[in-house]
Amino acid sequence: MRLSTTFVLSSLLLCAAASPVERRRQSTRIPLAKRGGFASEDGSASPEALRAHLSRRLAHYQAGFAAYERNTGKRHPLAKEEALDKRTSSVSLRGVDDNVWIGEVSVGSPAKPYTVDFDTGSSDFFLPGTLCAKNCQSHTRYDPEESSSSKDLHKPFSVSYGDGSRVTGEQYTDTVTVSSYTADDVVFGVGAVYSDGLDDSAFPADGILGMGFKSISFDGAEPFFAQLVQQDGVEDPVFAFRLDLASPELTLGGVNEDLYEGDITFIPVTEEGYWQVDADAFTIGNKTIAQKFPAIIDTGTTMIIGSKTNVDAFYAAIPDSKDASDEVGPGYYSFPCNATLEDMNITLGGRQFAVTKGHFRREALPSDSSRCVGGIVADDKQEFWIVGDVFLSGVYSVFDMGKKEVGFASLKEMEGDSLDGYDE
Repeated sequence: MRLSTTFVLSSLLLCAAASPVERRRQSTRIPLAKRGGFASEDGSASPEALRAHLSRRLAHYQAGFAAYERNTGKRHPLAKEEALDKRTSSVSLRGVDDNVWIGEVSVGSPAKPYTVDFDTGSSDFFLPGTLCAKNCQSHTRYDPEESSSSKDLHKPFSVSYGDGSRVTGEQYTDTVTVSSYTADDVVFGVGAVYSDGLDDSAFPADGILGMGFKSISFDGAEPFFAQLVQQDGVEDPVFAFRLDLASPELTLGGVNEDLYEGDITFIPVTEEGYWQVDADAFTIGNKTIAQKFPAIIDTGTTMIIGSKTNVDAFYAAIPDSKDASDEVGPGYYSFPCNATLEDMNITLGGRQFAVTKGHFRREALPSDSSRCVGGIVADDKQEFWIVGDVFLSGVYSVFDMGKKEVGFASLKEMEGDSLDGYDE
């Protein structure tokens, strides 16, 4: 049975008076906030933002597969000989809002707060440093001279993606605290260069804190949560997300039973690297679109990204849906905003979970306010699925690093649950 009690904090910062021998907690809760979006000033869909998001995430997986092969000496089972799709690699990301879930971490001694995107689709941690001038002015910058626990590893740090986004700098270790949990000697990159895709207008967090496995780390470093587990700093090697707008939260060290109802259905991780599982099926109405397909559970991706064959079949089941490649970008589709959608479900561990219609139905097209962009997107170079917030915002998701499994449960209804009238 999962932990039934949680330690509620009124602040994200660890109390300075806390004894270091009391660092092991049952669980702790980190409030999250959603920043950025895909809407233009007039409320319609921003094609530039949508193209950039898809480009960035697909390029991100290309880089992750390369890191996996470098770290393990073998090709990732989902990677192909050819690189992932680079059709939109030339899209400028400057000034484009992304859609990220942001929480707070503290780094150093004394601890200094930073905002990060908690991303289950990556494993590296980076922050901007004091040497970063361009694109870092609005970010909080890490200064190793201000931390007595900082250590320079004298190794370069570089994260780059096919879309042109990159962070380069140096590797350091320091004490990292997330709410009441602290890990020592965490390796992270201190950026001296943030590319245009990571300025404040394009990326509202200071950095990214990856929650995946070590094998996809660009520098082969132990991720924060895995290091916390190794240092016996957490009683239960589990973290969980609720990613709706009413009460978004990351829980470390267990689950928050106030945020979900019923049982949690667990599915084993099939390849340690990403949080990759085998999904049973994806359906719309009584039509089965896909069966027995690999799926990566990724809090850093907004959309659901599937194979072109499957996604084409999905939109064929929605009357008057159309390919929106010319207006929005390759892989995107539109459909009538007032369409009565049939139930959409992903079956995981033998249990059906709904894709919430209000999360699937995105912004209206700039050229036609009666047509909306769909939250399920195609990529013609991959056969696996990337399952992002369009699905995860409607479920409670649990990541068990000890048992190597992912769990899902139904959300408990909270005050403020709303999808702007689109939910059906």
